[in-house]
Amino acid sequence: MGKKTNKRIALKNFSEDVSAFSLLAIRSTEPDTRMAWLLNRALHLDFVHYHDLYGKEPDNPLQPTVLGESKPEERRQFAVFRAADNSPRSLYTLITNRQNSELLIKKFVHVDYLLKISEALPDNKLAALSATIRAIPGVQACIVVANEFKNDPLLVTLKA
Repeated sequence: MGKKTNKRIALKNFSEDVSAFSLLAIRSTEPDTRMAWLLNRALHLDFVHYHDLYGKEPDNPLQPTVLGESKPEERRQFAVFRAADNSPRSLYTLITNRQNSELLIKKFVHVDYLLKISEALPDNKLAALSATIRAIPGVQACIVVANEFKNDPLLVTLKA
């Protein structure tokens, strides 16, 4: 019986992690550094380059994204930017999802950037934030990502 309880707790914790952050999907052809700068101006944040993810999507779509060590010619560099908002004490993480024709997370095929917010914002605040981002010149779309699409292990584990 103890093992069943532990499994339930683990599943519950995973679903809590998914709903514990907000996620916006951004479509834009702007380069990653310029997108961070545009978001800085529009959202009054201070995005800075945090680190890079090196990834190569596997041939089998059922396997997770491969991150880490591989031959340089097989790797694609995906930039990650961070900004802190002191008023509600949130951390914003901007993740580049597309480098040329390569994707970091394949299920977001039409998404160029993902904006992860360290807290679950109310729907009205997310809608307002999405509208502000859509108003940026060069942004074609910005949508709120529903919980059922936020379960990629990379997104859940990437500290925002």
